[in-house]
Amino acid sequence: MKTAVTRFFRSIAGKVFCVFTACVLALLLFNWLLNTVALARLNEQKSEALLTGAYTDAVDAIAERKHPAHVLEPYYTEHGMSIVIRTDHQVIYVIPQPDTPVFLSQPYTPQTNGYRLVEHDDQLSLYGKMNGVYITLHLSTNEQTTGASSRFLWWVTLATLLLSCVIAFVLARVFTRPVRRLSDMAARMAHMDFSDRYNGGGEDELAELGHSLNTVSETMEQSLSELKTANARLQSDMEMTARQNEARSRFIRNVSHELKTPISLIQTYAEGLHENIAGDAANREFYCSVIEDEAAKLSQIIAKLTTLMQLETGGDELTIERFDLSSLLSRLLQRYAPLFAERAVALPTLSDEPLFVWGDALLIEQVLTNYLTNALHHVTEGGEIGIGVQPTERAVRVTVFNTGAPIPEEDLPHIWESFYKIDKAHTRAYGGTGIGLSVVAAIMQAHRLPYGVQNVPNGVEFFIELQR
Repeated sequence: MKTAVTRFFRSIAGKVFCVFTACVLALLLFNWLLNTVALARLNEQKSEALLTGAYTDAVDAIAERKHPAHVLEPYYTEHGMSIVIRTDHQVIYVIPQPDTPVFLSQPYTPQTNGYRLVEHDDQLSLYGKMNGVYITLHLSTNEQTTGASSRFLWWVTLATLLLSCVIAFVLARVFTRPVRRLSDMAARMAHMDFSDRYNGGGEDELAELGHSLNTVSETMEQSLSELKTANARLQSDMEMTARQNEARSRFIRNVSHELKTPISLIQTYAEGLHENIAGDAANREFYCSVIEDEAAKLSQIIAKLTTLMQLETGGDELTIERFDLSSLLSRLLQRYAPLFAERAVALPTLSDEPLFVWGDALLIEQVLTNYLTNALHHVTEGGEIGIGVQPTERAVRVTVFNTGAPIPEEDLPHIWESFYKIDKAHTRAYGGTGIGLSVVAAIMQAHRLPYGVQNVPNGVEFFIELQR
């Protein structure tokens, strides 16, 4: 269990305390080092520069045979420097006037031309000689320290101020960066954007807040996703329900309409037989044939409706297998050969080479049967029906073409609907039900494979695609 001290030093308050304490200690250490090392050295360099400058000015004045007072007096008045210039026999210049003869003594008299600096107690002295002239300069370091220290401390204060500003700026950026990060994240969440995540490290309060916001964001994102999914599903279900209701109503209307005619005919001719209206045997034969034809149409409509309902409700499961498409097409053409001959249409010529595809063979056969039946019903007398097989690497496209009038563009999207008939009189003439293409659409949708129709020059072409 974390102690209170540990929690404090891991918190923002503890971090701020430690950082600023360290900064203050660092600044104090910095000032101490400057005062004890740099300031002493600065004073020493300043004093040496003043002494050597005064010595040079004195030598130049003597060399030019000028009295040195006018160049050396400022060193005394401004810096408190004591100056003695003499020879072995006389004193040339002294400032200030000494109280005792000891002041005139020169314990470090150079033997050759030049000078040397000697530090003793709180005084720095220069002892020099130039062509028999002795120059002695004394400068109190205490007096220099006062002025130099004032200037030095002013610069130190300015430097400390600038350094403090830099440190405060850096610390402000460091400590406010996660706060700004969390603020941006919260703003995104307020606008329903939960994709952002806080990835800052640490174990302080901001880190805990960031992790909490991450948890909230993840939960809200998941909830929002589930809500959108549920809403989309609900909307889809409502639309589907509406479509199903509309389709059911249309289906009932169409079924009622389609069944009305054959039932009425069967009823009428059956009553005629019952009332013996037909009379002779030929008429009775005609009445019976009409009843048989209409009963066959009813049976055909009911069979197709049953197939369509099973496909649309998923009650009839697919049996996916690999089968020979070429063999299936060959059987279909043999079966429909008499109908082709009746319409004076030549049978298409297909390759006998095996071509294997995947699908429910019985249902695919029903699709192609409906396409051929549709083509035979709409082909022009003596026209052409063509079957195309176009294999690719992964699929086979099967087309059924017939010459004849094109399908109006406004009717193309609707031909797959149940009981939709473009030319009702023509459809009635050959006994069509308007369900065949609906069965095709249901079968191909169950396979999740492409199908369609398009107007082409001189006719219409239907197609499906099968996987290899």
